[in-house]
Amino acid sequence: MTRHPGFSLSLLVVSTMACSDPPDDLGVDGGPDPDGYAPLIAGDWTLAPGTEAYRCVRWTAPGDLLLAAVRPVAPSGTHHVVLMVGSPDAPDGDRECTSALEQPIVYGAGLGTDPYVLPDGVAIKVLAGQQLLLNLHLYNASSEPLSGRSGVDAVTVTPDRVTHEAGVVLAGKADGLTVDVGRTTQTGTCTAPGPSTVFGLVPHMHQLGVHMTVTHQSAAGARTLLDEDFAFDRQLVHPIAPVVDVTRGDRLVVECTYVNSTGRTVTFGESSEAEMCFAVLYVYPPPAGVQCTR
Repeated sequence: MTRHPGFSLSLLVVSTMACSDPPDDLGVDGGPDPDGYAPLIAGDWTLAPGTEAYRCVRWTAPGDLLLAAVRPVAPSGTHHVVLMVGSPDAPDGDRECTSALEQPIVYGAGLGTDPYVLPDGVAIKVLAGQQLLLNLHLYNASSEPLSGRSGVDAVTVTPDRVTHEAGVVLAGKADGLTVDVGRTTQTGTCTAPGPSTVFGLVPHMHQLGVHMTVTHQSAAGARTLLDEDFAFDRQLVHPIAPVVDVTRGDRLVVECTYVNSTGRTVTFGESSEAEMCFAVLYVYPPPAGVQCTR
């Protein structure tokens, strides 16, 4: 299996979306795909011209799953794919929804995202009876109706190959994010509530974002985890090697730089016309919360 890092986050749906159950042969150490991927969860959609919407697809796992690799199914019109897991909170199936980023996030993808193979010994665990929630943000910028099928494929492994169970946390700034006209930088800080290990990082902003820097600050000093220009149409996972062992009280400082030529102030929001400032961190053990913006 080729190891490609990848990720991203962040549109009115006219038709209903059909959700199909995952197949019984979900990629355990190989599947119908040459790299072992098989469909995990997905839905069909149709968007009217010039509209955006959210759609949620729910599926309750009949047995335990250990996801060792994930990739987006994201045809044109898919602005983001976010996969969450938790206790069932609604019937399985699909429906219109909001951003709904309230349950633990295990994967996200958007424009230009590649498959992501987790490090050896690391997997995302879904327990039997837990519910997968696929949140789709859809956007049709064209003058014609647009249809597609969006979702997530996965490769699973057996328990003997897993040492660490992983999850995702969003570190950065949400409350008070204000992007003035011109070139400006916003800074968000995540103060670690407890120990964890960071092994991957995805920069996430929207169309005005041009650069991101992420720094780990601890009693031992500071380490820069990311310092590079940002491309909205190519949001990839950056493996962290060596991994970062974070202890309680450590700070992860996220600096987001924007160039705003819209002639108006832009604030935080899910739409591509709004902005975000998040470093999407892949960590183990799974974090207790979705965001860390303290």
